[in-house]
Amino acid sequence: MNRPGFGSTNGLTVTVDGHVKPPALQVGDTIGVVAPASNIKLDMLREGCRELESLGFKTYFRPDIVSSYRYLAGPRQRRLDEFLEMLRSRDIHAIFCARGGYGSGHLIPDIDPDVIRQNPKIVSGASDITLLLNWIERAGVVSFHGPMVATTIRQGNEGYDRQLLLDLLRGKQAVAFPTDGTTILRPGHGEGRLVGGCLSLLVSTLGTKNEIDTEDSILIIEDVDAKPYQIDRMATHLKQAAKFESVRGVVFGEMLNCLQHPNQGYTLQEILLDLLGEFAFPVLFGFATGHTSRPNVIVPFGVRARLALGTSARFELLEPAVV
Repeated sequence: MNRPGFGSTNGLTVTVDGHVKPPALQVGDTIGVVAPASNIKLDMLREGCRELESLGFKTYFRPDIVSSYRYLAGPRQRRLDEFLEMLRSRDIHAIFCARGGYGSGHLIPDIDPDVIRQNPKIVSGASDITLLLNWIERAGVVSFHGPMVATTIRQGNEGYDRQLLLDLLRGKQAVAFPTDGTTILRPGHGEGRLVGGCLSLLVSTLGTKNEIDTEDSILIIEDVDAKPYQIDRMATHLKQAAKFESVRGVVFGEMLNCLQHPNQGYTLQEILLDLLGEFAFPVLFGFATGHTSRPNVIVPFGVRARLALGTSARFELLEPAVV
């Protein structure tokens, strides 16, 4: 794998594929909340913080997290300083993003991969945060595609899978992911490291220094409010960039509201199967991560997993994501 600044693990615990595992959360640990993308509402942020505190954690956010500049949570420098402060601080044990939206990609040029590796922490988010998660994974540290504080976490167990998050981040378990509501598009068996995120953001990495590395991976792909032809276009872009060539399995999200109109006469699943028809890897559709109408499931990127699709679906980690 071609990772930016990839270097020594300095004795840290790593995954099978060489990614540094961050420390597990413990009761009493402090979760730092950041807003690297769009601006947020303070009442929603506080609701999410109360939910995290009910789990036994402390929360911290800077007063300027409610800054607003155009469609962003303040100017680029504010958002960058906030993230790096949380990353470097010994008093912050994990970083949860408040929301997605747009703007996290602005920060990547000034987040040194060495700093990421020197300060391995749980970093969780989704949607636009896909770009940060991919950069962290590319730097050789496990990152987490999961619920965000001012969106799904504030909704409690209706918004995110609380028990799975605790089992994964605090319990150090190699969890089995819930597959209720999923559809097997193509059966088969595959093992690989988890990578992916929101499709529109994955495509935006192509041709950049933070281009997604899908070699020997189980690729998570999800999106929201995109027309089927737009999903087709973006997935075709990934295909023509050879991003499916060495994939071991693909797990699509719910693809919430990704339709032309209710009577369009075809399904998105049919489009995706046509697009991936030349490959042999297993394909699962409808997994509840990222943009979903069901409780959001946290997924660690950089950790090895197994996708076994036959008469039923089995999607599970092969190792814990934290130490």
